Amino acid sequence: MARPVGKRGESRARLLQTALRLFGERGVNGTSLQTIADELGVTKAAVYHQFASKDEIVLAVVEPAFTRMAELVREADAAPPARAFDVTLEGLVRLAVEHREFAAAIQRDPAVVQLLWRDPAFVEATAGINRHLIGADPAEEARIALAVAGGGLMIAGMDPSLRSADRDVLARVLLESARTVLAPYRAVPAE
Repeated sequence: MARPVGKRGESRARLLQTALRLFGERGVNGTSLQTIADELGVTKAAVYHQFASKDEIVLAVVEPAFTRMAELVREADAAPPARAFDVTLEGLVRLAVEHREFAAAIQRDPAVVQLLWRDPAFVEATAGINRHLIGADPAEEARIALAVAGGGLMIAGMDPSLRSADRDVLARVLLESARTVLAPYRAVPAE
């Protein structure tokens, strides 16, 4: 018999923690609502009581990262123009290291990537980050360099040999690598 799910806030948090773990282990595409329900020991109907779809769960799981991305843009906006690039890149690397397993899981699933690009909060935060890194109207080469740097951040989460890597070492090497790739295309601060 399925367990009662408890208070709404507690059951929602537990569901999101379970979904995040499963997405990291199996990918979003490989995780069904039934799998989440089974892991929680509840019915699929109990999951539907919290969320109408798996897409809603995915967006709720990534919401803290979206919030942090938006905060990062505000921090860079408030920083002296000469520091905006560094504030943005350092924050982005920290975010990638903190959420590396899930970031890698979502990157492997094109449907999830499309879902994220339909979310206004994600689009707005991404545009702000890009503006601080490579400018508001970047050249093609700058966009390619940003894709390479971003891909490197995501691959760090996908590589099984790096799962046990020291977070500080990983962050330092990722920051140095991304800075090297982006340096020639760095956004020029307005005076």
